[in-house]
Amino acid sequence: MAWDTGLNVSRWAKQLAYEVGKEIYFSKFMGDTFGSMICSKTMPEGKGKDMTFGLVGLTGTVKTGDSQLETNEDNLTSNEVTVTTAQRRFGVINAGKFDDSKVLYNFRKEALAQLKRVFAEDHDAQLFSALTKTSGAGAYLRADASASVYAATDPEADLAAADLATAADISKLKKMAMLGTTKSYKMKPIRVNGKDHFVLILHPEAAYDLANDTQWLNAQKYAQIRGEDNPIFSGALGIYDGVVVHEHEGITNADDGGTDNAVPYARNLFMGAGAACYAKTDNMSWVEKTFDYGNQLGVAAGQIYGVQRAAFASKDFGVIQYTTARTNL
Repeated sequence: MAWDTGLNVSRWAKQLAYEVGKEIYFSKFMGDTFGSMICSKTMPEGKGKDMTFGLVGLTGTVKTGDSQLETNEDNLTSNEVTVTTAQRRFGVINAGKFDDSKVLYNFRKEALAQLKRVFAEDHDAQLFSALTKTSGAGAYLRADASASVYAATDPEADLAAADLATAADISKLKKMAMLGTTKSYKMKPIRVNGKDHFVLILHPEAAYDLANDTQWLNAQKYAQIRGEDNPIFSGALGIYDGVVVHEHEGITNADDGGTDNAVPYARNLFMGAGAACYAKTDNMSWVEKTFDYGNQLGVAAGQIYGVQRAAFASKDFGVIQYTTARTNL
């Protein structure tokens, strides 16, 4: 049997782009404005590798009564975030026609399924990486069994094994977001049905620790997630003090925290609106090639995308890192 080289591969490319978009974990937090946690834009085809996002604001003094407004208008302030994109590709190849004959499966359909998975994982990995600082200055809350503390530089070296995630820290993170810190602006919440929310994504082992926190357990006995039609609630562990708590294995973690370099820890992410900017092309490539005189078929797929944490003047716009020890399960 010869491979059908006349097959219209554009339909596979379109199907792959559609499936990847659904599979990306962060898609539930995306929107086309800075009111969403991840501000997402589609790049025009053939328009270069960079995309600039503009964040426009207005602060001023209201004029009352007949006080003159003309000549006393306030200027709009604007800041820019530039996202540098790159083409990212994956490829698969079948073992050969004889090997294929021993297993009943459609190579192209299986290639689609596997490419969908690895592309979605790569999109998410890029987002987690951009949102997470692993050294240097930033806005951090370091968990502490006695009293968690704000830090303006990476605090992982100060962690002890007992410094686990707690419900009390969620409220502290929210207050830090509302008031701002030396390394982060006052964060804008994500508004759902007229109510303000923030999002906390925990490493699964940090989520395990939170689930064993009495204050969290008591709150969840009577809590009920409302507004289930909004994607930010999908798969949430619960809500505490207006913060929607999720878990994901993509959270950066290591086992060498603390002064003795032996404390397992996680760099959990507390976020509001406009935490990061994400740019991509809608279209994906799907290119097929035969090898070994037509005995094998390979598929290469690619897409252009990139992400950048939103920050201006060395201050983060919508993310605080919640650095905790974690139970090594």
